[in-house]
Formats: sequence, structure tokens, C-alpha cells
Amino acid sequence: MKKNIRLLLIVGLIVAFVTGLTYFDSFMYHDPVVKIQKVTNLDKSTSTDEYKNTDTQVTQRVSGKLLNSNEKGKTISFKNSYYKSQLIDTKYTVGQQVILTKSGKSYTPKNVKRDTSIVFTLGLVVFLLYCMKFDRRKLFISILINIVIYYGYLQTIIKTHNSVLLPLTVITALLISAVALLVILGPTYPALMAYSSTVISTTVAVLLSSFVLGMSHYSSIHLELNDFELQPYLGVFLSQVIFSVLGVILDETMDISSSLIEMKREVSDVAEKTLFKSGINIGRELIGPLINILLFIVIAENLNVVLLYITNGNSIGYTMNMTLSLGITQLLISAIGIVLTVPVTSFIASKVITRRMK
Repeated sequence: MKKNIRLLLIVGLIVAFVTGLTYFDSFMYHDPVVKIQKVTNLDKSTSTDEYKNTDTQVTQRVSGKLLNSNEKGKTISFKNSYYKSQLIDTKYTVGQQVILTKSGKSYTPKNVKRDTSIVFTLGLVVFLLYCMKFDRRKLFISILINIVIYYGYLQTIIKTHNSVLLPLTVITALLISAVALLVILGPTYPALMAYSSTVISTTVAVLLSSFVLGMSHYSSIHLELNDFELQPYLGVFLSQVIFSVLGVILDETMDISSSLIEMKREVSDVAEKTLFKSGINIGRELIGPLINILLFIVIAENLNVVLLYITNGNSIGYTMNMTLSLGITQLLISAIGIVLTVPVTSFIASKVITRRMK
């Protein structure tokens, strides 16, 4: 117990120390960085559109001391205009550190210096992980490897101009899930069992859903409404579906498999048929929560767009059709995968566990 407390104390101190360093690292920046010392509101105006949406524009006079560059210590000032909605602009406050752009003798704000808050957030995650008793090294290793794989995926997409987006997404999804299982579970039968269940369930769900959508000619599915109208529409949509379905199915597969493995350890002579039925029962309890979680994610991701449509005079039906059609479609495909995963995982797990885990 004392050893764990000592370890947590060390990790906490390291996080605090590194976070503190980032607050004083302005000398590492090429662009000028200023610490805001005074903010004065110069002007304020409110505008209202035909739909009664109101917003207020505020003009600030911001002054502060430069923290780097050849003029370190010099007090400078600049004007900043922002809307209270802060959709594409920023309100500056005293104490913030802001990255600037210099043009001649004048300065304009570029962005808020956020490395301190980012490092603190990451450090907090690490600290909380150390509070849990599990092999953190495997988690960090799997995340780092998958980040490298994802980076390679993005670089290949850029070089090929999205021409191989869909096949590359399939390959990347297979690699990411394989790395996660191999690093966390090792090259074992449970890892192979979970991987095969995940791949089979995901493949069947995506193919079945694509067949149904193709039969309906994608009626009322506005693929062109993907963010920024990124092309190819269908390839981008299916790539999003593959990653989202894969994640939830991998989670469900691990839950069912680990439960059946633990059951085998507790009751060594348990029959294959009993394991299969137990897997089905466990899966039934998971289906509802997982689908609801995905529904909440869809609602959260599209809430701002839904509100934008409604507040600008659009009907509920038109708003839902134009904003939630893709999200609901992804939810339905994921739901198909979630339901299919239960019998697939239960079947594979019951076979592997009874024959390989003596």
C-alpha cells in the first residue's frame, strides 16, 4: 500500500513539474509570445437576424509583456474583435499567453498558447491510469503503435489523393485491432479468438448494410453532407462506419470472451453448450447499453448543427433529414454489428475455450 502511494506521489510530482515547465517554455517558440496583463473593451455592438438570432461583437484593446524574441520584456498592445458566440474568434483575458504574428512594427494575435493545459490534461490521464492496478505499459505501447499506424494511414491518403481510401481503411482497421489485442493479450488463443470474432462480425455488418443501402439506392441518405463535403462521398462514409463499428464490436467481443474465460477457470468441466448459452446471455445484457451509448454519441456530435438548422426556421423533419441521416445510418449499421457479435463471439469462444483451455 505504501509503495503504491509513493508511486502515485512521484507520478503526481512529475506531472506537476512538467506542467510547470510548459508555462515557462516561451523561449522555445519561433513566433513572439505575450502574457496578457490588461484587457479593455473599446466597443460593443449587438446584431439580430431575421430569425431572431442575436450575437454581440466586442472590440478589445489587449496589452501585455513579450516573453521571448529580441524584444523580450517589451510591453506591446493590439486590438482584437470577437463575437460572444466565439465561433471562429477568441476572447482574450488577463493571464493568458498568446502566440503573435509580427508584421512590421505591429502585432496580431495568432492563437492562444495551450501547451500547459494540454500537458496537464495528458498528465492527469497518466496519473489516473497509475491509480488503476493493471499493466499500463501494454496500454501505452499499443496506443503508440496505433498512432504510428494511423499516421502512416493519413500520409498514404494524402499521397494518393483519397484514391485508395476504402481499401486502405480496411487494412488499417485490421492492423489497429490486431495490435491492440496482441499487445494487451499477447499471441494467445484468447487474442486470436477475439480478433476473429471482431473481424467476422464487422465484415458481415458492413457488407449486409451496404447491400441493403445499395438495394434502396441510398434513398434519403445524404452522403454529400459529410463534413466539408469531402470526396469520395461513399468511401468517406464507409470508412467512418468501419472505424466506428470496429471499436464497439471489439469492446463487446472482449467483454464476452473474458467472461467466458473466467467462467472456464472457475468451472473447469463446463460444457461447450453451456459456454455458448452463457455468452448469448452476457451479450443480451450488453446490446442495450452499447446501442444507447452510440445514440448519445450521434446526438452529441450533431446537436450544434441541429440547433443551427432549427433556429434558422427549418422544420423538424427537414432538420433531422439533413443533419442526422448519416449518424442514424451509422448507428443502425453499428447496431447490426453489435447484435451479430453476440452469437459469433459466443460460438467461437465456446469452441476455442473448451478445446484449447484445459
